[in-house]
Amino acid sequence: MTDKEKIERHDTLTTLRTRIGSCFGTADGIFAGHPSDEQSAKELRKLAFDNKIKLIEIREIALGYLFGKGYVGPHIKEQIEKVDQLFGKKIQ
Repeated sequence: MTDKEKIERHDTLTTLRTRIGSCFGTADGIFAGHPSDEQSAKELRKLAFDNKIKLIEIREIALGYLFGKGYVGPHIKEQIEKVDQLFGKKIQ
């Protein structure tokens, strides 16, 4: 991997971390439960696919977001399954 590719990958991961919250409902923390949340998720999925980000990395970013918001384990597990379904359609 070239230095340029490393920088682009780092920038993509930073963008994903910054924008992952837009994929979840602000009041309930449901992943892609509203059309605008789903649209954000699809945009991030494309960004991840275009930059060869792996599904495990997306899961870790989503887990960090949900954990940071203080959601309980069962809710986090349910939302991560939804993240896997949507992102797993295009990335592995």
